[in-house]
Amino acid sequence: MSSLPRLRALDLVPVQVGGRPVVAVHDPEGLVEDTLVLPLEVAEVALLLDGKRDWVDVQVEYARRHRGALLFRSDLMRIVDELDRCGLLETEEARRRRAALEEAFRRAPERPPYFAGRSYPSDPDRLWAQLARSLRAVDPARLPSAAPRGVVAPHVDFERGGPCYGWAYSALARSEATAFLLLGVAHAGAAQPLVLCTKPYRTPLGTLPVDQEWVEDLLRELPDFAEAEAVHRTEHSLEFQAVFLQVALAGRPAAVVPVLCSAFELWTGGRSPREVELVERGIRALRRTFRDRADRAAVVVGVDFSHVGPRFGDPEPPDSALALRTSVGDHRALDHVLRGDPEGFWQEVAARGNPQRIDATSALYTALRVLEPVRGELLHYAQAPDPAGGIVSFASVALY
Repeated sequence: MSSLPRLRALDLVPVQVGGRPVVAVHDPEGLVEDTLVLPLEVAEVALLLDGKRDWVDVQVEYARRHRGALLFRSDLMRIVDELDRCGLLETEEARRRRAALEEAFRRAPERPPYFAGRSYPSDPDRLWAQLARSLRAVDPARLPSAAPRGVVAPHVDFERGGPCYGWAYSALARSEATAFLLLGVAHAGAAQPLVLCTKPYRTPLGTLPVDQEWVEDLLRELPDFAEAEAVHRTEHSLEFQAVFLQVALAGRPAAVVPVLCSAFELWTGGRSPREVELVERGIRALRRTFRDRADRAAVVVGVDFSHVGPRFGDPEPPDSALALRTSVGDHRALDHVLRGDPEGFWQEVAARGNPQRIDATSALYTALRVLEPVRGELLHYAQAPDPAGGIVSFASVALY
């Protein structure tokens, strides 16, 4: 008997609707743009669809988890068909949607602001005012006097992360850089460790052009560097940096080189990224091309740190004890960043299995390698609650 189709990589969040527990479905890949709500029993079946189980396997496992309750094949077929119709399964329907969206992105002259009106105001005046408040809240006397060669900023939403963004971008504004290598996290995953976007980033505040000469330099060395660039279409980690960069620079001319980093662990298998040629060749190219432009370039890393609590699979409640343990782990990792030690940072986080789910690992490792030798200064560290029951942490760091 053939296996049932696999549930796609989706963000499933338990929520309450009208006092009834349900599961909200968010699609990081953006094949499904609206948030869907699944009844608990449907979500439970969906989670059994791993691409290996067939009809009988799912029925048996469902019965085991529900004290012998029967899931009739007709009901299971109906659930699978509906999940497929919505684009939630890895089937021909999902492949059709993916191909159409990727082709539209390839044809588009710009990367549009996917999260405008979703995660931040689409009105330019409201957006500018919100981010300008975060910048004004920073005490200039507490900023480092030297201009950084790069900064680490959050990519959490502006409501929760605004003050932390403010510290990073207030420091960056002291730089005279006109070209910015943006390093972010490919949350939806990609077939390559590092993925370049060749398109300008349009936001409600205008369009940030790409540094065309820098992009062409990278593509001469790595012709396949932008093959998977459609992953940029729905990724927030760099869209948020593009928006904040426009406000921090207050109209100063700037161009960007946007690069998303997948989880290097998929290729390294516990080794250092230096030992994996597919990863290393991308980092080498970024390092060489950055050094060729070091007098006018800076690095911006858009990352969050830990994701802990029940929302992310931990048994502990999101209380003060978990917050303290999270802070201790984050600062152990940050100590390596401040010392400019990319290998120590990698060993501290990735080689230990990343128990706190620090998603900064690949992008921040890349930044340290690009800027090496480098040292850092911690400007701000913060944690924020996740509405579904968890804690997310983030930091601002100046890199010199």
